[in-house]
Amino acid sequence: MLDEMARDTLEFLLETKFYEQRLPGLGAVVEVGDQRWELALGVSDLATGEPFRLGDHYRVGCVTKSFTATAVLQQIDCGRLGFDDTLESFVPGIPNGARITIRHLLNMTSGVANFVGVPDWLPTRDELSFDTPDADWPQERKVDLMRSRPAAFEPGAKADYCDSNYILLGLVLEQVTGKPVADVINGAVVASVPGLASTEFPSVAKLPDPHPTSYALMPDGRTLRRLGDMNPNALWATGAMTSTVDDLMIWVRELADGTLLSADLQRARLMSTHLDRRRAFHRYGLGVQRLGALVGHNGIMPGASCAVYRYPAEDASVAVVTNVSANVDAISMEIALELVRALYPRFVDG
Repeated sequence: MLDEMARDTLEFLLETKFYEQRLPGLGAVVEVGDQRWELALGVSDLATGEPFRLGDHYRVGCVTKSFTATAVLQQIDCGRLGFDDTLESFVPGIPNGARITIRHLLNMTSGVANFVGVPDWLPTRDELSFDTPDADWPQERKVDLMRSRPAAFEPGAKADYCDSNYILLGLVLEQVTGKPVADVINGAVVASVPGLASTEFPSVAKLPDPHPTSYALMPDGRTLRRLGDMNPNALWATGAMTSTVDDLMIWVRELADGTLLSADLQRARLMSTHLDRRRAFHRYGLGVQRLGALVGHNGIMPGASCAVYRYPAEDASVAVVTNVSANVDAISMEIALELVRALYPRFVDG
């Protein structure tokens, strides 16, 4: 229950993390049943001092994977696609492609080489060139890199978080449906969930208004670099989507409840495998993170970090957003875990 003591604890924790991490802006929402706590701290723009707002639009990064996976599962539900269909028939030439299945791609067990981090996948050598809205970001460039690199491991041998899997699933979706992946996700997924009025797979680089200014924390740990717009083709089916905190709270209920999927597919979505090199309770299902008893996803991308999770047994959900990225640190995920742990200290045992 969100009584006065619980609210004070959540406020103290969020303010502590805000100052410890030296964030420009930070916001969080916690819902337990019909009770809600929320708090926004800091600024949306360092130059103007405009306050950080929970109602703004944000880039949600890898939360996009949960939408892409849902669209794929819908195609499996209606019989157009199968878990055991192989990658080679859709995207030929990937190492082990004849043995990599749709299920392997969904649950991060494919072993496909990760294009992220390969020095030559960006059109320029500037690691922050994501803010070039007119850059050319063809998906074939990423696929060529996957083809040219050896497999990281044998299909099914382990689970390792890899963005390449969801670029490939986006290409599979386009072949199966005959439509652009943005149209599939916006039409079959977003439009089918009541209340997702501010969520989209965008077609333009600019975030919808209102939105915060995006920043990147530089390697010195103190300097913030202002970022501009981001071409949605850069991270595409693995990280392009935009949303709001309220929409994320609606979406995480869908992930936990699965109203868009058959009961069998929803059970399959939540079956999870431990992610290699992650903490023991950090597992991955079919486009969903499982952190102990929590269901949801986090997102890290240039200029933003967000996380949204649901604790079904307690009818509780949490979302955290900030307008800064710090290398690969999942700032929002760690803060979300702290907030949940404050309310339910033993949640990771669930």
